[in-house]
Amino acid sequence: MASAKLEAFGSREDLYDAAASILVGALTTAVEIRGRAGFAATGGTTPAPVYDRMACMTAPWDKITVTLTDERFVPPTDSSSNEGLVRRHLLKGQAAKAQFAPLFFEDVSHEESALKAEEGVEAAAPFGVVLLGVGPDGHFASLFPGNPMLAQGLDLAGERSVLAVPPGEPAPDLPRLSLTLAALTRTDLIVLLVTGTAKKALLEGDVDPALPVAAILKQDRAEVRILWAE
Repeated sequence: MASAKLEAFGSREDLYDAAASILVGALTTAVEIRGRAGFAATGGTTPAPVYDRMACMTAPWDKITVTLTDERFVPPTDSSSNEGLVRRHLLKGQAAKAQFAPLFFEDVSHEESALKAEEGVEAAAPFGVVLLGVGPDGHFASLFPGNPMLAQGLDLAGERSVLAVPPGEPAPDLPRLSLTLAALTRTDLIVLLVTGTAKKALLEGDVDPALPVAAILKQDRAEVRILWAE
């Protein structure tokens, strides 16, 4: 496993402040080096306060392209859409200058949406930073244990950047679109944003190699930081 150590914060507010600073700093540095930067943003409730903070921070937003680590196969107007979450919480204020590369496309099939999303993801890569959450089952993005797309999604030699992930038992409940590990590791830095004792236990010490998140921790392409608060 990689030597990423869990960085603990005294409160969630401190966690959100630190995460926003780290993410904006990484994006700013990437723009200074390459002239542009991509940001692969995750969904869920935990990152929303981080995005609110980022939207108020100074960064070269007009040179940044935001995309998603994964998405439900639903339109942005759906309450469960990660694109909708990112548009409400991040792409506002100063950060509204950033470009956005969606994963979901209207009026095409699940697989066609994944294929169509590849162009935007490729244009955003290499990413200045990738933000990921981790599920209690060890999944990240929409790469779930037992899913028929898991092996392809974790293949570092794979050529696909975006996969159409079918629903399964017990997860996911809806068809999803997910960046692959090969795409997610085209970055300088991966930040895992986690809260709660269960996820702390999951990521501390020797991580079960059978869990999808173990692939993030054992790869050597990108630095990994684990940011945690209760």
